[in-house]
Amino acid sequence: MRPNLREEDPLQEITSFAAHRPLETDLVASLMRRHEVAAERLIGWLRVISGLCIFLTVIVADGIMDGFAPTPTGLFERNAWIASIGFLVLGAASILLAAPQRWRHAYAYLFMTLDVGLVLGIAYAAVGERGLPGNALPSTPIAWAAPLLLAVGALRYDVKVQLCSIALLTLGFVAIAVGLNHELMLGPGQGPGNDPAWSRLFTMPVNVMRLSLLVLAGSATAFGIVRSRRMLASAVRDAVGRASLSRFLPAEIAPRIAEGDAALRRGRRQRAVIVFVDIRDSTSMAEGMDPERLSLFFTAFRARILGSVRRHHGFVDKFIGDGALILFGVPEEGSDDANRALAFAQDLVGIVEAWNATKELPHTVRIGIGIHVGEVFCGIVGDEERMEFTVLGDAVNVASRLEQATKHYRETILASGAVVEGSSGRTAWREIGREPLAGRREPVVIFAPALRDVV
Repeated sequence: MRPNLREEDPLQEITSFAAHRPLETDLVASLMRRHEVAAERLIGWLRVISGLCIFLTVIVADGIMDGFAPTPTGLFERNAWIASIGFLVLGAASILLAAPQRWRHAYAYLFMTLDVGLVLGIAYAAVGERGLPGNALPSTPIAWAAPLLLAVGALRYDVKVQLCSIALLTLGFVAIAVGLNHELMLGPGQGPGNDPAWSRLFTMPVNVMRLSLLVLAGSATAFGIVRSRRMLASAVRDAVGRASLSRFLPAEIAPRIAEGDAALRRGRRQRAVIVFVDIRDSTSMAEGMDPERLSLFFTAFRARILGSVRRHHGFVDKFIGDGALILFGVPEEGSDDANRALAFAQDLVGIVEAWNATKELPHTVRIGIGIHVGEVFCGIVGDEERMEFTVLGDAVNVASRLEQATKHYRETILASGAVVEGSSGRTAWREIGREPLAGRREPVVIFAPALRDVV
């Protein structure tokens, strides 16, 4: 049956199962949940720090003013104490509640409302109790806490809470200004100062500009939250896609596919060296071995293959039962692919011999290795239910037949003439046959190591 090779983007196909399930949404929601709790705890500590700073500011300000000239600061001090205590209490409460088992999303709206209410309440008192018109609202120190609330609120990464905060602050300041008889223009003596020029700084057009800048600053933080959440969602999608690729593809191939290697996605023809490795008499070995011990044995065997493959810069395309398909020259061909493949085979034989010498196994491990080089198709095959990266072609079949022929020739390694002649170590190999392999009509020149290793 012909493989299902399509022109669609295989990366999209491989990760399509994630698109049909709320995996990314769940991951983002989980991250946001953990972030929300941590952010609220941080905001709580910032409230505590703000309360302490206001407390220390009042003490320092009193000391400085008393040193120069006694100045009545009763209302200022009272409002400062209210702000200090309010932020300390809200901060402590949010820190206590900011734990995964106690925190609820509604608490973010509650604490945001309490923060805004505290600022607006003190602002109203600071202006109204002095008998000033609503124009004087921007002159109150607490009004400058509004940008701080918006900046700190952005730590939540919740745009809905942030928009509510912007709306409450804006409507609150407008309501206070209207309630305290905000005037279009101020006459002498009506503003925070008696100087007409000073009073003009608190006319309606100027205050509207201040309010507009506050709204724009808050909108900028809301836009930053939206952008950050989109970046997080994109990062999660990319991570899910790469994780999906790593499930289906070899580690050497997955990054290339993820980075957009179109040729590997669609599949391509290229020259490659193919190596098949198989354990001899694995059925009889498994017959008398405990299943758990057998699993440990195959794990150890595969680990030795992987270590040797990496040293010789190839990669394992797949493990097949008690064997492995190994490639050299994929995805990029090299002039020394044949040399590295032959060196790998001899290195693996030495590793297995050393393993047998430890006497830790109940049976002697014997392997067969077949090596061939030729043109192959390499790419992603399959459909959405099951995809994999593989190599296809006659060269793959020849390598497999050579591995099987090691039993007949009683050799550990058999390589085709194409591989040996393409290497720089021709003298280290001897020709032992020239015949068609099983299922083939054309003869293949067969080589084995010059130093014969009978199995």
